[in-house]
Amino acid sequence: MKATGIRRESAVGGIPIGIRFSTCCLFLVACWFLLLSLSFVSGCAHGSSKTVLQQDKRYGYAHIIRGLPFYPQEDYQCGPASLASVLNYWGSAVSPTDIAKHIYSRSARGTLNVDMVLYAEARGLEAFSYSGGLDDVRAKIEAGYPLIVLVDEGFSFYQVNHFMVLAGYSDDGVIVNSGRKEGKFIPTGAFLKLWERTKFWTLFIRRK
Repeated sequence: MKATGIRRESAVGGIPIGIRFSTCCLFLVACWFLLLSLSFVSGCAHGSSKTVLQQDKRYGYAHIIRGLPFYPQEDYQCGPASLASVLNYWGSAVSPTDIAKHIYSRSARGTLNVDMVLYAEARGLEAFSYSGGLDDVRAKIEAGYPLIVLVDEGFSFYQVNHFMVLAGYSDDGVIVNSGRKEGKFIPTGAFLKLWERTKFWTLFIRRK
């Protein structure tokens, strides 16, 4: 007997096997593309989640590090205040007063930059100083790393060294936590002029 006109069907729902196979393939391909797209979204969001794009009438839009503590400094305490900000950001709870007890020099009316590095290391964090640059600042901030920089606010041969925390940047300048001011905007040219006098001294701190 001839078997013409007879169609092989699946065991479920009477759907032809060939059609079920094609439907399954399409479903698996769709799932694969969905997982792939989610992996790209996750990878992109990981870095950007550390900063927020913030608008301000002073500087337009700027990339600002999320969750960076601010400690207004007491007289001659810019080092301990800056260090407390970054250490607490990395989860090492300590106050500027406690830091000052260990590294503030009354005779010098300030803090030595080498002591800033050593104190952060003593707290179990990775810390090192280097000569930075504007591109490096932007890359570090974008990745969620606040930097401490040393600038010279004096004039001619009279030095007035000052530590401050780089908390963000815009197209036209940087946003710093400095002295008793949080979120202070400094235009790029003015910032580089002050920073250049210390040979662009920069302190980088992060968890080990």
